[in-house]
Amino acid sequence: FYGKVRDLKLTDAAYETLAVIAYNAPATRAEIETVRGVNSDSVVSRLIERGLVREVGTLETPGRPALLDVTEQFLMDFGLSSTRELPPVDLMMYDTITEFTQERQSDAISAAPKPLVIAIDGPSGSGKSTIARLLSEHLGILTLDTGAMYRALGVKALRLGISPSDQEAVRAMLSETSMEIDLADRVQKTIVDGSDYTPYIRTPEASKAASDISVLPVTREYCVRIQREIGKRQALILDGRDIGTYVFPDAPVKFFLTASHEVRAKRRLIDLERAGVPSTLEDVMREMEIRDRQDSERQLAPTKRADDAILIDTSEMSIREVVDVMIDVIRQREQVQPSWSQSRHG
Repeated sequence: FYGKVRDLKLTDAAYETLAVIAYNAPATRAEIETVRGVNSDSVVSRLIERGLVREVGTLETPGRPALLDVTEQFLMDFGLSSTRELPPVDLMMYDTITEFTQERQSDAISAAPKPLVIAIDGPSGSGKSTIARLLSEHLGILTLDTGAMYRALGVKALRLGISPSDQEAVRAMLSETSMEIDLADRVQKTIVDGSDYTPYIRTPEASKAASDISVLPVTREYCVRIQREIGKRQALILDGRDIGTYVFPDAPVKFFLTASHEVRAKRRLIDLERAGVPSTLEDVMREMEIRDRQDSERQLAPTKRADDAILIDTSEMSIREVVDVMIDVIRQREQVQPSWSQSRHG
């Protein structure tokens, strides 16, 4: 209907008047004025001259006002066989055709399916990273390694001789930094200023720099903005400590994983032993207590369970059991099928 603006060269007032007549035919001039809020006699006269509107009779009331309807020419110009083909719309809701068009476009965007974002939060040792990876394999949805982003920025800071904990220096660095996340072939590459930093972000130095730089509000805001942009374009699984409360507060599926302090510490100790890092259970528990307190008390996006997040205590559950529970929840909420189920159909 409204896509003919350039073809017919009509004013907004003319389109508004045409719409009132088309949707309410036969309509009187008084009815048109009631909807538009202004006298429309001159507009009606021009539309009659253009052959788009015609008088089809009079109303049997005092003054016998003329009844107006659209013409065959109107139907031809708008590609209609009858006014019954017009989309339903309450014209009283709109002040101008521009407002109507903008709302229709906004509705179309809102109605478009949005990529699924699955947020997994929880403290260290709750199993969220391992479970995020397994969910990714089962559902065929990419996992975004947000930690790699902070590691890459930490490495850049070190290369520039900047202290990763110096907020003002880091702010200046970020103002001149471009970052892209390449998720092709299901392998994440973190591109900084056009260079792939992936090979350089798993060193102890990178870990320390990431720990320092990630607590800076300016860094968090920088990375979160990128993460949200990626989430607008494709389905993602993210794990962290504030994904569901801060990074993606509107994520349709949120989980908060937890476990007893001792179980979490034992899991962390196993990871350290596999990595060849010597430690003790007591040391790990002490470090976890400090980290948990810092994360829960930090000013920007402290670690906490989102109100709509599903709480899962993994203390006495196997990884397989946790994944099965989460897949069931995701299926129920989003009708997502695991990739292994899809692959059976080729």
